[in-house]
Amino acid sequence: MLRVGDISTNNARRYPHKRALVDAGRVHTWSQVDERARRLANFVRSRGLMPGDRVMVIARNCIEWPEIAFGLAKAGLITVPVNIRLAPDEVAHIRDDSGARAAIIHADHMAKFLGELTDMSLVLGIGARRELGDNALVTDYETALAGVWSSAPDVGVSPDDLAFILYTSGTTGRAKGVMHTHRGLMYQAADTNLVTEANRSDVMLATTPFFTAGGMVRTVSWLYLGQTMVIHQKFDPEAVIDEIERSGITFTTFIPTMLQRTLAILEDGPPRDMSSLRRISYGSAPVPPGLARRAMDLLGCDLQQRYGLTECGGQATILTPQDHRDILAGRTSIATSCGQETPMCHIRVIDEHGENVPAGTVGEIVISSPANAVGYWNRPEQTAETFRPDGLRTGDLGYLDEDNYLHITGRKTDMIISGGFNVYPAEIERVIAHHRDVDLVAVVSVPDPEWGETPVAVVIPKSHVTDRETLTAELTALCRSELAGYKQPRRFEYREEFPLGPAGKILKREIAEDLRRLASQA
Repeated sequence: MLRVGDISTNNARRYPHKRALVDAGRVHTWSQVDERARRLANFVRSRGLMPGDRVMVIARNCIEWPEIAFGLAKAGLITVPVNIRLAPDEVAHIRDDSGARAAIIHADHMAKFLGELTDMSLVLGIGARRELGDNALVTDYETALAGVWSSAPDVGVSPDDLAFILYTSGTTGRAKGVMHTHRGLMYQAADTNLVTEANRSDVMLATTPFFTAGGMVRTVSWLYLGQTMVIHQKFDPEAVIDEIERSGITFTTFIPTMLQRTLAILEDGPPRDMSSLRRISYGSAPVPPGLARRAMDLLGCDLQQRYGLTECGGQATILTPQDHRDILAGRTSIATSCGQETPMCHIRVIDEHGENVPAGTVGEIVISSPANAVGYWNRPEQTAETFRPDGLRTGDLGYLDEDNYLHITGRKTDMIISGGFNVYPAEIERVIAHHRDVDLVAVVSVPDPEWGETPVAVVIPKSHVTDRETLTAELTALCRSELAGYKQPRRFEYREEFPLGPAGKILKREIAEDLRRLASQA
């Protein structure tokens, strides 16, 4: 069974001179990636770190990210990715909860976070040579790699050892560390490459953060076959279009807002050569059929949607390119779906007693997969509650239709109980999102003196919309025609933008809190 560190070893043997990583003007071949990963492994071992020790990685997207993942894995260490948007207190929580002994930090984040790392056994700074001055706390990353031997480290690493601890967003309290083994990540890499029909000649464009679950999976799956990964520090639609033309990008991953911004430039600008692009994978929210049509016409490529969560290794379903074509041809029954289970997964929907429910019945989604995480770090009770012998309790609500397509209706914690009836925000959002003048929509719960709580629809209208009263009237009529009375939004609110998490997910909790704050001030 392969381990994470074996990915660079195998590809260096097979394709030593092939481009592996590209970041602006920097290019590393597979032989260079593996050598640098070996040097990193040997350096951290020389500084007293032992197999099983945790190492925080606090870094924006950069060429070093994959080699760090491979190098720490070779040394038997556990990578703890850190969201660079966190507050210092939140980083301190991850430091203390994980018991990390070392950190690798990008120079861009030293001013913000270095104060939380003063008690570490080792701090490596990426791009830090000019930033260090007399700072004895930080060792320059490149200096460390240059001063150590490059032979393969003599460390026994089992496929069942932990490779990553990835902290969840903490929407219900302090972030929890989700534990992923080498074995689980290798299964996820194989599963991902199967469903994306990947091959070693693919050129992948990475724009979303490496510190997310998607970034973790991308590090192993997008390089598993010896592909080339082009890395952007952040998403910029103009830069994405330029990169597709320049580097012959074949595959990338977006969220719907990224797709919309990219298409807007292509529609308004001169013709561009997108012919290399074969597929875009997206998640976080469904793409409306109109947007899918525009994307397939303008980009000339396939689309796939995926559903997953950190605890299941990142991906459990796929709505295939053929499914998208079928939707555009009129198969509306799967338009609200996130697809069917991937080859490695078995998905069930259960009731409150743990029994499987019939097709079309909403319940909690349960995922069985060898790619599942193995639990929460230092949280045995929550691990026992979520990671059951018969599958992962996702906390997501949804149903399987007669053709075994999964339809998400929301989080258990997002469900609105209005007048004793269960209201699922995703049902309302899908109706509203089909309106031609709606860009994005989020339905949240607000307190109601009569019904306990009630849904409110918060809408980002398309840029040309100036008459919001007319839009409200049309959306009200649309909801009345397609939704039961108890599911009607109490009102419509409008915003220019939504708060987004690091993976691009709309932060509904912040939207709801803002509505409640405004109501209390009224």
